[in-house]
Amino acid sequence: MPAGGGPLPISVQLAADEAAQSIADAWREAGWFARVRQLPDTAAEALEHLLDRIVKSAVEQPVPVFSAADVRHRLETEGHPPPYGGALFFAIAARSRKTLKVGKRAVPLAVAAKLGADVVGSFRLGAFELELLASLVVNRLRKAGMPVDPRLVQRITVNAYLAPRRHHDVARRRRSAPAQLAAMWSGRVMSVEPAVGRLYKAAELVDSIDFVLDVD
Repeated sequence: MPAGGGPLPISVQLAADEAAQSIADAWREAGWFARVRQLPDTAAEALEHLLDRIVKSAVEQPVPVFSAADVRHRLETEGHPPPYGGALFFAIAARSRKTLKVGKRAVPLAVAAKLGADVVGSFRLGAFELELLASLVVNRLRKAGMPVDPRLVQRITVNAYLAPRRHHDVARRRRSAPAQLAAMWSGRVMSVEPAVGRLYKAAELVDSIDFVLDVD
């Protein structure tokens, strides 16, 4: 099992690693602990590519999940908790004497290495979560006898994941999705975006959709 999620298809794992690296690069250039004010174009493109890979995989070979309960079971047995952050980083920093000069900041090498590894782990976990959710959407569409449009699958998957309480516009296009996903997956590395139970709520939202009546 790869670090940061369940058994991802190699194309999805590589895309997740590329997206994580692009975010880590932007974070490093901002001085690690500074806020990345705007998602760089390269990072946005990498996240769009990751979403395309996840949906392509789900359409061609969906994970056999047919309900929110199935998604929960898969995540509990094949996934793992998000990386530790927050206080752990400060504990590492307090014991670390060697530093890396990043911009105007001196960042402890141990912290920099830990952040880089955990960003990758968090993005792989996020990719695994989205693949489970996209597979549920694909399986529900096919059960309803509906055509499987990859664009629709991506919209429902991303909207349900980012806003699991909003049923009425679950099929709309969300232009800010890459930036929101980057903030969420990077944020849980620093323990500012716990996202505990988010996937379960998203799967329950997908479960509640009548794909014949609710989706145009």
